[in-house]
Amino acid sequence: MLRTLHSIPALIIALLLVVVAGAGVALSIFPALEHAGAATGAVDVATLAARVDARLDGAETIMRRPSGVIVAYHLAGQAQRASIVDPATGEALADWQPPRAHRWLRDLHRTLLLRNDGARIAVGIAAACLVLVVVSGLFLLARRMGGWWHFAGRVRGDVLQRAHDETARIVFAGLLLTALTGVAMSLATFGLLPEGGDSEPFGMHASGADRIELERMPALRSVDVAQLKQLKLADRDDPTDVIEIETAGGTGVVDPATGTWLWWQAADGWQRFHATVAMLHTGEGAWWLGLLLGLSSLTVPVLAATGFLLWLRRRRSLPRLVGNAPLRDADTLLLVGSEGNTTWGFAIALHDALVRAGLRVHTAPMNDLRAWGARTRRLLVLTATYGDGAAPASASRFLTRLGRMAPAAALEFAVLGFGDRQFPRFCGHAYAVHEALVAHGLHALAAPATVDRQSEPEFLQWCAWLARTLDRALDVRYRALLPPTTTLQVVSREDYGIDAQTRTSVLRLAPVREHGRRARLPRFETGDLLGVVPPGGVAPRYYSCVSAAADGRVEICVRRQPGGACSPWLADLRPGATLRAFFRAHEAFRLRAGSAPVVLVGAGTGIGPLVGFIRHNVAGRPMHLYFGARSKDDGFLYGDELQQLVADGRLRTLTTAFSRAIPRAYVQDRLLADAARLRELVVRGACVMVCGGRAMAEGVARAWEQILAGSGLSLPRLRAQGRYVEDVY
Repeated sequence: MLRTLHSIPALIIALLLVVVAGAGVALSIFPALEHAGAATGAVDVATLAARVDARLDGAETIMRRPSGVIVAYHLAGQAQRASIVDPATGEALADWQPPRAHRWLRDLHRTLLLRNDGARIAVGIAAACLVLVVVSGLFLLARRMGGWWHFAGRVRGDVLQRAHDETARIVFAGLLLTALTGVAMSLATFGLLPEGGDSEPFGMHASGADRIELERMPALRSVDVAQLKQLKLADRDDPTDVIEIETAGGTGVVDPATGTWLWWQAADGWQRFHATVAMLHTGEGAWWLGLLLGLSSLTVPVLAATGFLLWLRRRRSLPRLVGNAPLRDADTLLLVGSEGNTTWGFAIALHDALVRAGLRVHTAPMNDLRAWGARTRRLLVLTATYGDGAAPASASRFLTRLGRMAPAAALEFAVLGFGDRQFPRFCGHAYAVHEALVAHGLHALAAPATVDRQSEPEFLQWCAWLARTLDRALDVRYRALLPPTTTLQVVSREDYGIDAQTRTSVLRLAPVREHGRRARLPRFETGDLLGVVPPGGVAPRYYSCVSAAADGRVEICVRRQPGGACSPWLADLRPGATLRAFFRAHEAFRLRAGSAPVVLVGAGTGIGPLVGFIRHNVAGRPMHLYFGARSKDDGFLYGDELQQLVADGRLRTLTTAFSRAIPRAYVQDRLLADAARLRELVVRGACVMVCGGRAMAEGVARAWEQILAGSGLSLPRLRAQGRYVEDVY
């Protein structure tokens, strides 16, 4: 529901918002320009009026613009003239008239140049929709960040998602203020909000006695020019005419003969409210705020474009189910919880495999659950986790609806969670669903299983378990949607290891000229992933990039896995051989900007991206590498280069651990041995990057928990701050 409230209004009014916001951005500049040309100086209204009256013949009205500019309307011959005046002398400085561009932009912003009630209503609706979009987006972003406590943390996702979220997080306050004040002004235009000011003077006349000088009038002397809005002087030829004044504090009428108030009404709450709303919306009277709000509105096209692309991407990934049985006839209920629809790719593969195995399967979003099928015997739940343990969009109401349903003790169930181990509550929603189903009386076939960052091997491993549990052969054909590929050629290789069957190879690849176009690499950074589809394969295998596009080559580390689907073929490629691959950004494993120390921990091929970070450390940022391998002679990748990187200062310290040496040691042992030094580094702001196998990463995480004990920091806190990141396979 929250995503619907955010997406639908945004899609409907996107173009209108872009037009109105663009005009608002341009309008926000004018108050600042006026303010820059305004004369300064403290003076009361009596003195100002006397100076203007003495310098300008036929002065009728004096107006102070919100920017501080003083404008006097007076006669020049037989024509009325408006002049900007100097409050210190009353002299005319220049003619004044609203810029034509300002009038045109104002009409575009308020009425889309149509100047009718329909256009005003449309602009008002756009402002109201913007309020809804901003508020719903704010809650969506908080949920994506893992809660309000993590709202200021690191935004995760690909470039498109981060561009949308980062921009929204910066400008949401300005956009919300602009939208709310716009709604208030629209309501006031149609009389839906009281104007205030209950009474007005009617038929009020001067005493008719001789008039005193303007500078001697006590009523006008009591008003500072900074409070003035408009002063209408009395007609010289009409002894009964009065002086009318409007200020920020109220309106009044002054007797020219005595200079005292004939009538005064202070501004009430509604008048002050409307004045404040106008100031906040237009920036008139607070030019700096106007510029800030203008900058906020400047991002509306960016948010509209990125939001549309994200919506389009989700739409394209919507599920297409074949053979989806009605719930009343299904023996298997497959429920899916997904935020960006990526989990549906796995669900469809499982759905199709179960149908081919002869089961009657009903597959639906988790939020669609309202009753158990009469013939349903088992429940399978595939759910992602949003942010730090929250339910994804299509599962946000599942637990509430489950609580309202009758128990179903005869049902068996299994839960598979999809998430990212970078978050402290990895697959937290999957565990919550499992516990809720147990509490509801269902029988668990197993503990919740998890898939980290859409790992196909982990998914297929769970499917194999499910096949054994159901005693049915499941032909799971998961196909990932692949982006455009690039042809790469092997230009060199280095092999490490004694056993040819488990040897590790460093492959260096270069782009190949295709279709007459210059050979070039797509943009990628060290730590991003190279997706390779082997001959006959249907799913890519991912390898961390040691190099970056700026290096002009692609470098990866490949460990041959006996019986593997990709690594044996890839590891056998010789110089001159080609392959097709694509790049996938790995935003969660990028080196943080800054000069804070970095602790790098890797084992085996996990050394790859860490070496790349060190190579690019030309500024000499303190980097400390802990590397684990089998032995110094078998698996010590980049050994000679690492020594050179220490010598030239790009790597501060190198600590190795060899599991087949005497005495045997692992990287976590080396970390614990340096606990005091590492604790001090982290307390001072150091970040930690871990790359390698899952068992190694888990051991390293346990070691860091011990290292941080008593420091006031914790591993979950470092993860939330983006200071402890992992690339685990």
